[in-house]
Amino acid sequence: MKNIFALVACIFFAIAGSYADEQQSIKLNDDHTKDLVRLDYCNIFVNMVSVDNDNNAKITIEIENLDETNLLILFGHSYSEKELKKLKPTVAYDKKFPGTKGHRNIETYKNARNDFFIMPSEKCMLPEILVKDAEGKNIRLPFYIAKNKEKNLIDKIKGQNKLLLMEKDILELEIEADVKPDEDYLRLEGEYNSLLEEMSGKTFCNHPKHRPSLAKQEAPYKERIGKIRTEIDDNVSRHHWNTSDRGFQRYNALKQKLDSINFATYEGDCGRRHPGSKPSHKCKYCNLSLQQIYHKLDDYYKMIYNSSNRKATKESVMAEVNLLYKCCIDGKCVKHASSWKNSEYKDKISDRYNRISNF
Repeated sequence: MKNIFALVACIFFAIAGSYADEQQSIKLNDDHTKDLVRLDYCNIFVNMVSVDNDNNAKITIEIENLDETNLLILFGHSYSEKELKKLKPTVAYDKKFPGTKGHRNIETYKNARNDFFIMPSEKCMLPEILVKDAEGKNIRLPFYIAKNKEKNLIDKIKGQNKLLLMEKDILELEIEADVKPDEDYLRLEGEYNSLLEEMSGKTFCNHPKHRPSLAKQEAPYKERIGKIRTEIDDNVSRHHWNTSDRGFQRYNALKQKLDSINFATYEGDCGRRHPGSKPSHKCKYCNLSLQQIYHKLDDYYKMIYNSSNRKATKESVMAEVNLLYKCCIDGKCVKHASSWKNSEYKDKISDRYNRISNF
């Protein structure tokens, strides 16, 4: 029978320990980055402030104590009753606090190592938490409501303050964060990547006698860029984002990538015979020596290697890298065609180009 009673007691305390006085579900995304939970004695402000490279959402929780008299306490340590008395200020349980005297232990807020004493009518920011994309995270907030005990003569002489724990109220927050880009963004990003792929290695002939003209060669690509930019503006306008919102920043970053496409880096003589002209290669790097071209490629390689986002950095410089390499290997380049085959920099340039391409 004793074993049965012990088992029943264990089950009872396990259920009591997992019980929450109130539960709230919060779903955050680009259009809904903030939420507010209102309780009788406090407000809880939940805010998705940023997303890291691993798609973890950084969430802040701020507590506002609405009571003008009592304190709110979140303990980062599980104290026994003896240990509470050693704190400054001293903490004790009120006579009406449930549980067996001498055997009560503090329930901790598991996402912090420090104790938080939130004074009346004040706010307190808790440590940031990480929530993985599409995965919910349960945050258990065991609030202890405390009041200052009136000082007796001995306490006044010793200059000691004592807090009395009046009650415990538990709030459970189930927080979900959807941090993946929306379908429109993914489609527009795909169009941007497709555009870059088509332009990679392409030369828009700037010879005055080339037909079609340079403007007509570039026109279809510029029209596509303009269309993507217009759709970006339409999406941002439809969502009514502020400039600080993550959705705005994501679309704006894509817009800046479009604006950074420099058609001049794709221009050059195509090398075909034009009436009254000789076939030749001509670009802005033709005047450089092979040694200088190698050092430029080496600089780009180091820039990508040391970057925190190698993919994005490579993407931003690949047009220049292709142009530099093409200037070396194009047999129609007046400056480099004769020296390329036997140059000591041939292997070095090829090595750097291949390393950059393989990032």
